[in-house]
Amino acid sequence: MMNAPIFFSGQKEHFFRPLTWEDRECCAATLRSLHDRIHGPNADYSEALTRELIVDIVLRLVSQPEYRVGAFGLAKGVSAEDERAYALSLLRALKEYGWIEDHKDPIDLRPTLKLTRAGKEFAEVFSSLDNSRSKTRQRNMRSAKKSLSAFLDTNDEDELLDGYDYATRVVQDLQEDIEYFRSLMQSLTREALEQKVAWGEFNEFLEKRFSKEMSVRLVADSVERHRGHIVEMLDQIRSLPAETRTLVDISILQRASWLEDQLQGRSPTHWLCERIEMMVEAACELKLPMLRTEMHNYVRRFTSLLRQALSLDYGSESALGRAMSLMKDGTDEDRGDFLDLLTARLGCAEVRLHSGSVRWSQRIRDEEEHTEDELLVNEDSRLDAAMRRAEAQAFIISETEMLAALNARANGRTIRLSELVAQDASAVLTTMHAVGAVRSQDGKMLFSATRLAQTFETEYFTATDYELPPLPSSSAE
Repeated sequence: MMNAPIFFSGQKEHFFRPLTWEDRECCAATLRSLHDRIHGPNADYSEALTRELIVDIVLRLVSQPEYRVGAFGLAKGVSAEDERAYALSLLRALKEYGWIEDHKDPIDLRPTLKLTRAGKEFAEVFSSLDNSRSKTRQRNMRSAKKSLSAFLDTNDEDELLDGYDYATRVVQDLQEDIEYFRSLMQSLTREALEQKVAWGEFNEFLEKRFSKEMSVRLVADSVERHRGHIVEMLDQIRSLPAETRTLVDISILQRASWLEDQLQGRSPTHWLCERIEMMVEAACELKLPMLRTEMHNYVRRFTSLLRQALSLDYGSESALGRAMSLMKDGTDEDRGDFLDLLTARLGCAEVRLHSGSVRWSQRIRDEEEHTEDELLVNEDSRLDAAMRRAEAQAFIISETEMLAALNARANGRTIRLSELVAQDASAVLTTMHAVGAVRSQDGKMLFSATRLAQTFETEYFTATDYELPPLPSSSAE
């Protein structure tokens, strides 16, 4: 087992100390600005990171009130010399505690500075936590699919590792979206308590997050859309010849030594395939339904509050507004008298709820009342209803019955998809959904599905052939 590297040693012994002082906000903003200036999307790679450049960044930040208070306290008369002295002091602290290090420009050998490896990673975290930045659209699901396809074509182990990395990000993306909607719900509740409608956050959700990110993730980059293709490619990777898989395993361990603690004697290729499939299944079965539920709850809650705000007038000129003002400004005795009077006025009122969600006045309701036609039932209507029920039930396939039929047909031996008889519509649908049933949660305990290179053709369709060997536990039963 490899020894884990010690982080808090040497120059990084007190790595986070600058972020514990009173000016920690200014320090974090400096690191965020440095990362964006050097590694951000608008970075100027032709400009070296010099001492004066960092000082200019700090001076720009301390000119802003939110950072100036932490740097200089409540002092009002801060001179330009004091500001520059503070910038130089912060620069020395970042160098001393391992955020920045000296570097020589390889072109003209000028002494410059650069973020250390640890400094770059943590500065990137500060940069990504800024929610006001526009995020790029996520394509991790499609990227995972392309990496697996490239691995099958070239047997390049880096492509398989990239596919694993992209698959892990799919679950992280969905979890971030779930947390985003939960934060929106909390903000919506706070706004509602203050009798406000969170228009700004809802517009940002529609115009930025949903139209540019979530719509892509739910459609083009949907885990459900690419799930079947990814599972098929993982089956092809598992069925690689033993010699090819051995060479790939050796190369994977050379590039990803961290896998040695996870394998426990298993093939690295098989372990990566299993992990990718588990993450895709988790994204489809757990995270995506949670995301849809959170999104639905947020939109429904916002719609409810908006409908309530539109139906109730909280203005000071309305009856409700005047009543609230009297309750707020009056004395306890005046409030009691007002409530007694209001109770006497409302005590004889009758409140009704219309059936349904449509509103109409009593006059319009009286005009629209009519006698419904008598319901006619004849043989043609019965036949039409029976045909509609039959058409709706024709495509309802029970996975339990399908697995039972496949188990009886196999009888302990391996069967092929092309061996299944497709003489009627029901048998055709069963054949077309057999692989999906085998890959379901219950089907995985009975069969395994291996894709074959050849295809087969019937009178009704053409499809890729599969082998469906029963598992030992199912054949024993």
